[in-house]
Amino acid sequence: MVLLGSEGSVVLMCLFFTLVGVDSISGNLPPPENFSLSWHPRSLSVSVNWREPAGLDAKCKVNYTLAIYYEQKCPPRQNASDKLRTENLICEYPISKECEICVGITTNPMVCKEKKASEEIYKELSPPLALVKNFSCAYYANKKMNCTWTIVRYTPDLQLFYRQGGNTLKHCKSYLTSGILKTGCHLDDKDLMPLESVYFVISGTGENHLISNKFIIDIRASAVKPPKPKVYITQEGERLHFQASTPNFLAPQCLKYKYIYNKCNEKNEVFIESSSARVEYDPACKYTVRGQVVYTTYCGGSQNIESEMSEPEYYGEDGDPNLAFKVAMIVTPLIVCCCLIAAIVLFRRNKDIILPKIPEPSLFFKDMLNSTSDGLSKSLGGGKLYVPVKEVVASGVSLEPKSNLLHPNYDSCI
Repeated sequence: MVLLGSEGSVVLMCLFFTLVGVDSISGNLPPPENFSLSWHPRSLSVSVNWREPAGLDAKCKVNYTLAIYYEQKCPPRQNASDKLRTENLICEYPISKECEICVGITTNPMVCKEKKASEEIYKELSPPLALVKNFSCAYYANKKMNCTWTIVRYTPDLQLFYRQGGNTLKHCKSYLTSGILKTGCHLDDKDLMPLESVYFVISGTGENHLISNKFIIDIRASAVKPPKPKVYITQEGERLHFQASTPNFLAPQCLKYKYIYNKCNEKNEVFIESSSARVEYDPACKYTVRGQVVYTTYCGGSQNIESEMSEPEYYGEDGDPNLAFKVAMIVTPLIVCCCLIAAIVLFRRNKDIILPKIPEPSLFFKDMLNSTSDGLSKSLGGGKLYVPVKEVVASGVSLEPKSNLLHPNYDSCI
C-alpha cells in the first residue's frame, strides 16, 4: 500500500513517535536498566548495581542519583533520607542496621543537548532473617559499654563480634544472660573510644544455615549514657552552692547540667554549662535539690542525652509564717504571770508600809470616856486636843535563877 499526500505524512509521524517512545517526545532521558539491590556480605551496607540506559546517544554524558528511603514498600511516601550522585554503575551505601529499605535511581544529563533527568525508578530490599531485635548500647564509663538485644529465635550458638575503625573483629568475652539465653554483652576494652562508631555482627545457625545480623552504633551520637550524679549543697554567705559530680570519661565541653530545686514549695530550674550553681538563700525556706547531667548535641548527637535525676538533697527547714504570733501568745502570759508573782512578793515584804495598823475604834472611845484631867471635857473647853491615857507597861522584870541555898523541901512546903 502506498501513502500519498498529507495523510501519508501524518501516519509516518505517528509510527515514528510510537517507535521512539514517550521519553523522547518529552525530552527526558531513559532510566537505568537491570537495577538490583543486595546486602554486602562483609559490611553493613547496601550494594546497588545497574546498567546504563539502552539507546543512549554516544555523545550524551550522564550520571546517576541514588535516593535512600527507610520504608518497607516502594514507591515511598516520604522524602528521601539521603541522596548520592555518581557516574559509576555500582554503589555501596552504609546504614546503621539491616532493615527494610527502598532505593530510587534516576539518570541525569551532564553533556546532553536538550535532555532532562529520567523518571525515578524504585527497588525495595527486605532485611535478612533476624536472630535478634532492639539492639542498643550504652557507653556508661571509661572504655566500658553494655549492649543488649531481644531474642527473636532461639539460637544456641549465638555469638557477638565487634570492631572499631579498621581493627579486626573481636569476640565478646562477657555475655549478659537471661536463663540460658544470651541477651547482651559487656564490653571492657582499652581500645574502645567514645568518638568512633562500633561495627557489630551477631551470628548463629537458623533454619539450617548461618544467619548474621549486622549493626553499627555511633557512640557519641546515640550510645553515651551519662551516669546519675551526686549533688552536694553548701552555704556561702547569703547564697547556696550546688555542686554535681562530673563523669570523667566524657569531654567537659560536651556536658551541661540541670538543677531542679524546691524552695518553700516553689519550684525552680537552673540549666548551666558548669557543674556548679549558686542561688539566693532564704533561711526561712527548706531547699530540696536534684541534679542531672546532659550530654549535648555539641559533640555529634542529633539530640541531647540526659542522665537519670540524682537523689534529692535537703538543706534548711521551712519557717512557720505564724511563728511570731504563736511566740507572742506563749511569752505574753508568762511575762504577766512573772510580774504578778513579783508584785505579790513585794507586797508581802512591804505590807506594813503600804497598809499600816489602825487603832481599834472601841479602844479609842474607851480612852475618851475614862479621861479626867486630860480628858475630853477639858480638851473641848480649853482647846486642847485629846491625848489618850498611856497604858502602864511593866518593864525591867526578870526571873531570878533558882538558889541552891533553899531547903530541898522548899517547893513542897510552898
